[in-house]
Amino acid sequence: MEWVTIELGWIHFLDGRALSRMPDAIHSLKLTVLLLLTALSTTFGQETEGKKGTSREDVVAVSQVGSRGRTTLVVQNHAAYDATVTLKITTDNGTVIRIKDETETYPAHSETPAARIIAADPGKRWKIRYRFHWVRGDMHAQHDDSALYQLPYPSGFSHRVVQGYNGMTHHGHDQYAVDFGMREGSSVCAARDGVVVDLREDSKVGGPEQEYRDKSNFVSIRHADGTIGEYYHLKYEGVLVEIGQHVQAGDRIGLSGNTGYSSRPHLHFGVYSAVDGNHIESHPVTFTSRQGSFTTPRRGRIYTAN
Repeated sequence: MEWVTIELGWIHFLDGRALSRMPDAIHSLKLTVLLLLTALSTTFGQETEGKKGTSREDVVAVSQVGSRGRTTLVVQNHAAYDATVTLKITTDNGTVIRIKDETETYPAHSETPAARIIAADPGKRWKIRYRFHWVRGDMHAQHDDSALYQLPYPSGFSHRVVQGYNGMTHHGHDQYAVDFGMREGSSVCAARDGVVVDLREDSKVGGPEQEYRDKSNFVSIRHADGTIGEYYHLKYEGVLVEIGQHVQAGDRIGLSGNTGYSSRPHLHFGVYSAVDGNHIESHPVTFTSRQGSFTTPRRGRIYTAN
């Protein structure tokens, strides 16, 4: 994300591309500038509206409200999930008063003042530069390690683990993700109680190339401890729930597929939380099955859901 620079009546990107020009008389009125974030390439995918995918650029924004010599930066989170934002600010002839820390989690559907900037010498020209990055999730979430997760498919059904913890592509923020081999159209169930906070089902494409990384259909479910369970690679129009819906472990939430960054039909499941505005992390979980409880899914092993 480029820096955005505010200088009296001028608003422009740091590379000089002008957004608008305002005379000082107009600048004394309320000024709102929406800065839309370039999508980050994370497992968390894209924001959606209803059951159709839309751009993440519509989800989190920063607006500037103020008058001559004083301005406030407001973080706007339009999503149904908490968003963790890192907001960096520099000024010439200005003093920054932080209302929120540089990195903070902003609640779903909120508008929150993050910082006030005051001209050190109101008689001179002053300039503000700011930029931000964000990810889905709460940086304050603490995973409940005592929680037991059901396998993400119906009772009595069996599927093979095709990639477990620390697998070939399961590293970094995906370290503790699990891939279950599933034929396209297989039922996917919630592994833990929670609320649906995000989804996508309009993608028809997939493959092992990086270009498909943000093309996956998915469902995201927020748990009571603030972590988010992610169910990825669902089939086109294969989502069976709505944003805001409460689900219980075992409820059908979707149909498996092969969309997004995927070389064969499977379900990618992981539990995540935010670290800062640029990073997320996954958490190891304990599954229950008819073979007993286990904390480390073994590649190649078949597990049957209770």
